[in-house]
Amino acid sequence: MWCVFSLLSIGVGMGKNPIGEACSSGSAFGMANWAVLILYFAVLIGMGIWFVRREKGVDDFFRGGGRIPWWAAGLSIYATMISAITYLAIPAQAYATDWTYYPMLWMALPVCVLVVRYYLPYFRRSGAASAYAILEERFNVATRLMASALFCAFMVARMALVMYLPSLALSAVTGIDIGLCIVLMGLVTIAYCTMGGVEAVVWGDVVQGFILVGGAVFAALYLWANTEGGFAGAWKIAVDDDKMRLFVWSLDYRSVTFWVAILGGGIANNLISYTSDQSVIQRYMATKDERSACRSLLMNGLMNVFVSVVFYFIGTGLYTFYKTHPTSLDADLLHTDAIFPYFMSNQMPAGVAGMLIAAVFAATMSTVSGNINSVSTVISIDFVQRLCPKITDRALLRVARWASFMSGTMGLCIALLMTTWNIASSLDYFNTVLGLLTSGLGGLFAMAVFVPRIKGKAALTGFVAGEAVVFLLFLYTDVNFFLFGSIGIVVSIFVAWLASLFINEQLEGRV
Repeated sequence: MWCVFSLLSIGVGMGKNPIGEACSSGSAFGMANWAVLILYFAVLIGMGIWFVRREKGVDDFFRGGGRIPWWAAGLSIYATMISAITYLAIPAQAYATDWTYYPMLWMALPVCVLVVRYYLPYFRRSGAASAYAILEERFNVATRLMASALFCAFMVARMALVMYLPSLALSAVTGIDIGLCIVLMGLVTIAYCTMGGVEAVVWGDVVQGFILVGGAVFAALYLWANTEGGFAGAWKIAVDDDKMRLFVWSLDYRSVTFWVAILGGGIANNLISYTSDQSVIQRYMATKDERSACRSLLMNGLMNVFVSVVFYFIGTGLYTFYKTHPTSLDADLLHTDAIFPYFMSNQMPAGVAGMLIAAVFAATMSTVSGNINSVSTVISIDFVQRLCPKITDRALLRVARWASFMSGTMGLCIALLMTTWNIASSLDYFNTVLGLLTSGLGGLFAMAVFVPRIKGKAALTGFVAGEAVVFLLFLYTDVNFFLFGSIGIVVSIFVAWLASLFINEQLEGRV
């Protein structure tokens, strides 16, 4: 796991946590807010207990026995992918800059259409609980195990970040130590998804999805309505100050221009997530048939385009609100990712702040639970069952639960370590790690589906080349991090195709 720690430390300086300074003046949380949070945690634990009583084996734990309705799977995918990185970091980004990141979300829908047309039949035909089993069918076992290990490393890193970020919010509004916040959130998530498997995760995501979307809509309306001049005044300020700019028409590859946003963050990163992320693939594999899986993907794509815009309205609303109420903003607020929780703690009435913090927790725990369950699936299927094919169903279920507990605990421990670091922008940081660790995975699945002449050794050669190129770009150039995914995919496919011309090997699978 050394690569996880080294990547987490990239661009991160050690020092005092700025959130503690920024939000030290936050108001007491209050009994009404605590009641909301306690009720929320109790519901999730109860769901875990309920679903553990329904499980009959590993098929229930990993795929919910195919009982997941398409709409629940679609909402679960959306809740898993947006996380607290969306809930806190996108408003912070829009508050500090503008809407130039939003066009990336437009590409989620066409990417979902592409996945439905070409990838979905491939996954459904395989029938494997793990997406990476397909790489062995198509290439070889080494490719499968390497991809599985890299995915697990990325998921642990992602869990750490999305547990760390919302803990800043709870620390800001309650004054509770940030480490205690991480532990509370992590333990509740580990408990209910370890007990209930993918069904508990999906239905937990449904509850959390309604909470986080409802909380976001309320916050956006509240901010715009309470800006001086109301909605009209907020709109005028946003337009006059160019806070709603969508496009940067430039050929510069070092910043988030329109073409960088579309090709990198939009097409490549969405393609990587929808085609090589076990936590996403597992959702649409848990539906009863291909048609239901198709509906769940398209629903998620539509939500990305039309629901996620609310988070940009929150960021712009924060800017207009504090511009017209400058004395309400703490001059010592050093960390932009704290701006939304700072607003919650100082401006929202009792009970409502609890609802919004519950929404932040919902955004976090939906992602962490999905990550834990997907890592558990990969470890159980790709490693334990692959190496011990005669393992019993009962023993594999025990392995799955232990893998859930251990992966969640590792993410929690790294999140605690991150409290001593200073991360300038969680959104940029996450997308950098995404591009560095997963571009090769996106390339492998694209090769499997679209380039039948590429076989095992050639695929591995291309994967290594693609990963090497993006790391070199990161270390020695100013290429924008959003381009890492697209460059890694293109390089890995091209090198693999080139290698296939010179490496003589038999096709080990079929498209």
